[in-house]
Amino acid sequence: MSYFKKFVYDLKPEYSVLVEDDGKVCYAYLFINNKIVGDVWLYNKLESPIVAEWQSPDNLPFLNPIEFIKDNIKSFSDATNVIVDWNSESKVFAMIYISNRLIAKLTDGDFPGNSTLVIKDGPLARVL
Repeated sequence: MSYFKKFVYDLKPEYSVLVEDDGKVCYAYLFINNKIVGDVWLYNKLESPIVAEWQSPDNLPFLNPIEFIKDNIKSFSDATNVIVDWNSESKVFAMIYISNRLIAKLTDGDFPGNSTLVIKDGPLARVL
């Protein structure tokens, strides 16, 4: 089962987060005025590879390899509690919670964003 949902920041509707599970992998994308300004890996739906697959663009979207993963959560559905908590103290950022667990943080220019599910920084997510 795949998942696709958009979350809009009520106070600044030009900001939104799109969470997409395409059946292979799940990512979150931060948009400002419909332009992607940040992204972060959330989880692998398929088995996590031992060797990174990001050498070839044919493999997009990339699975995160085992060496980077601290915890790979299970995929979820529309019934799962997914919340994007917005904050705009000095810079707007989105905190992504799944089943009341902080999973990721995204802000403008995060390529990649931060994740609580990785053990070390990589090209798909940085440690949060």
